[in-house]
Amino acid sequence: MKNIPEFSVSEITSLTKNILEENFERVRIRGEVSKIKENKGHLYFSLKDENFILNAICWSSAVPLLQVFPEEGMEVVAEGKITTYAKSSISSYQIKVDQIELQGEGALLKLVEQRKKKLQAEGYFNEENKKSISFIPNKIGIITSPTGAVIMDIINRVQDRYPTHLLIYPISVQGNKSAGEIIKGIEFFNKRINVDTIIIARGGGGAEDLLSFNDENVVKSAFVSKIPIISAIGHETDFTLLDLVADYRASTPTAAAEKAVPEKTVLIEKIFAFNKQLISNFNLFLREKDKNVYQLIKSLNINNLKNFIKEKKDKIKIYDKSLTNLLKDKFKYFQLNLNSIFSRLESLDTKKILKRGFSIIRDLNNNIIYKKNHTLKNNDVIIELSDGKIKAKIG
Repeated sequence: MKNIPEFSVSEITSLTKNILEENFERVRIRGEVSKIKENKGHLYFSLKDENFILNAICWSSAVPLLQVFPEEGMEVVAEGKITTYAKSSISSYQIKVDQIELQGEGALLKLVEQRKKKLQAEGYFNEENKKSISFIPNKIGIITSPTGAVIMDIINRVQDRYPTHLLIYPISVQGNKSAGEIIKGIEFFNKRINVDTIIIARGGGGAEDLLSFNDENVVKSAFVSKIPIISAIGHETDFTLLDLVADYRASTPTAAAEKAVPEKTVLIEKIFAFNKQLISNFNLFLREKDKNVYQLIKSLNINNLKNFIKEKKDKIKIYDKSLTNLLKDKFKYFQLNLNSIFSRLESLDTKKILKRGFSIIRDLNNNIIYKKNHTLKNNDVIIELSDGKIKAKIG
């Protein structure tokens, strides 16, 4: 027995610490996330499998760098360093996490499906809660990345169909900051800048890339929005929880722009057709009234009812005149509204805007240049003026 080494508690604890930290300096550990707590920006949670539980910590400095923010029940692979610590004079060990990855796409799809069932049971996706999209919006809020094809597709499509004010709230469309930025964007347009419609959009990607659009808090934020939301996430076959809670789901960013605004030329045609139909119906109504009066007089036996005609004839004329005046007033009211709409449409005419001293600058691919960093020095551009186009070179 005397040959067995003897250690104090502190000595064996120190030796254990050295063995663990030197032999497992960097590891990747697979497990299910549980018991998440946050304190002063630090994350404390556990990784578990069917047999054991391992404590984990992620310091506040590493949290913004995580690819995936841990959630209860999520299957992950945590990467970091094994460390030991003492709690209430009891020695233990943990993993100090600096990166987290999802354990395969299947685990993520399972998590999203669980969230979907939960939120669906709570009524977040019910059709009766959907708001109608404004037909002719004055302002549209767009929550997306400020760079890339998505925002340009939306801007170009809106300008082609029905030019209106566009306000962009820039976000990162993936990563652990993305969900929080989406929520702040929705709150921004609801509380600070009032718009008629909100478009939330991003391009395609894998299930992990679209994770922030499947975030439970994002769904709840979209649900309480007083402003109708159009979602355009990924490609046509991609579906996210945000699509299910949105008031309208567009298959692409271009389709979202088409839903957000009407087509100006079609709108003008409909107005002309409505105006023509209104005049036709008004004239038909007057002819019917004249016919009714004529039939009434004809049906009377003038020889036997001369006194009746004498008493009622003036009243019939008064009623007819009053009705005619009323219809004319209504017609003038509709005509004034139509003139107002025509004036608004004419004010949006590009040629009239150009005559006020503005110009449109495009590159040789006919893309509109609206920022100075959208072209390079010595590049050729086309400048459209009110009386024609000129070619210029950027100095």
